[in-house]
Amino acid sequence: MPKQKIVYVCDKCGYESPKWFGRCPVCGEWNSAKEFKLKNTSAESISQEVIEPAGNGQPIPRFFDLTSALGRVETRRTKIGIENLDTLLNGGIVPGQVILLGGEPGVGKSTLALQICERVASEDRRAYYVSGEESVQQVALRAKRLNISNPGIVLSSETRIEKILEAIEVDRTALLVIDSIQTLSSEDIDSPVGGIVQIRAVVEKVRLFSKRYGIPALLIAHVTKEGIIAGPKLVEHVVDTVIYFEGERTTDFRILRVQKNRYGPSGELTVFQMTQQGLEGLSEDSLITYTDASGNVFTSVFEGLRPINVQIQALVSRVKLASGRRIAHGIDIRKLIIISAVLSKHLNLPLDFHDIYLNVSGGLNITDPGCELAIAGAIISSFLDVYVGDTLMIGEIGLDGSVRSALNVPKRVENAKSLKISTIVVPKASSPEWKSVTRDNTSKLIKIGNVRELFELIIERKDGQKS
Repeated sequence: MPKQKIVYVCDKCGYESPKWFGRCPVCGEWNSAKEFKLKNTSAESISQEVIEPAGNGQPIPRFFDLTSALGRVETRRTKIGIENLDTLLNGGIVPGQVILLGGEPGVGKSTLALQICERVASEDRRAYYVSGEESVQQVALRAKRLNISNPGIVLSSETRIEKILEAIEVDRTALLVIDSIQTLSSEDIDSPVGGIVQIRAVVEKVRLFSKRYGIPALLIAHVTKEGIIAGPKLVEHVVDTVIYFEGERTTDFRILRVQKNRYGPSGELTVFQMTQQGLEGLSEDSLITYTDASGNVFTSVFEGLRPINVQIQALVSRVKLASGRRIAHGIDIRKLIIISAVLSKHLNLPLDFHDIYLNVSGGLNITDPGCELAIAGAIISSFLDVYVGDTLMIGEIGLDGSVRSALNVPKRVENAKSLKISTIVVPKASSPEWKSVTRDNTSKLIKIGNVRELFELIIERKDGQKS
């Protein structure tokens, strides 16, 4: 028998070394090295290890030509029954899909998981809800508050992953929920519960179980104060889908954003509202507020494969200090700094002596450069104290002050037809497909080529308001 190999793994960050270390060279933690013995790597053990998870008796190695591989593709998806969530997951859950749901404590992860169980469970198909943080009675009280009484939901507070997987009736299982992966442990790992080594082992065992029997799994993980999901992000590459809960706990709105999805597009998001009956799906237009105050501009941004209507709010305030501050919420602060510098340079505006505060409605975080024209319009609107809140602006801004075309302008405008807008401002170099877009006849289309034309447009609006 060959000698077992021993490695030392940092319990904080997962760093591995063949030698013991007192201080981790990656994260800097002291006394975090844990000793692990790797499994036998002989040819016989490797063959057994590969055949066992597959469970199909195929010879080793197993290769398939492309034609036969395409024939094995399963397109069947299970709809959850929550429209916003089904759209977010590109039509539903794929058999064997492992989903990681992350978010800050108290944001609503357990509530959403229980609602999903209520939709997918039935008399013949069970949903196993494993809570390592709460007792069965506590989970039952939450279900009572949400008016959930589905007998197909099976509860457990077990924390050993091996015992959990052994007790599951494979043929009758529709979904496995683990709340949360930080509270579960594996008996094969001698490491504290919640450490990265334990988390990685638990996720790997669940992944193998889900893939073998085609059972989808929903893993709940907390986000630490550093903003990292489940501690280090070493488990994100293991799962199929990663979904983040966004939004402040002090508000009713919750935003779900897909960071990774092997079975659909990533970057998609949807909006929920927390109520006494749980999370209810909303249209993203519900985050928009119509107001006659200056500094408010509508825009349409691409998050994933579909546009979303958002509202940009800006406040420009004169200060007596040598230079003004730049504070942004929902937009990268560097984007705000660059756009304010472009406006100062090409419009000769004294923005250096003004504080500029920027906010995206509803707590959304957007990265699409197509919102830059709306940011500039909101800043100018607030600086001149001019109301342009019923205006939709789409476009990118160059350092030379030019307004450049954004991705798929016609589709953005078509999506914004649900808004009450009087003016649509787009770049002159818009897509030639623009002519095929049908829009409300009451909306006026204006094309501009630079920020000077944008400034003159807002000045005209100001003169019109005076008259």
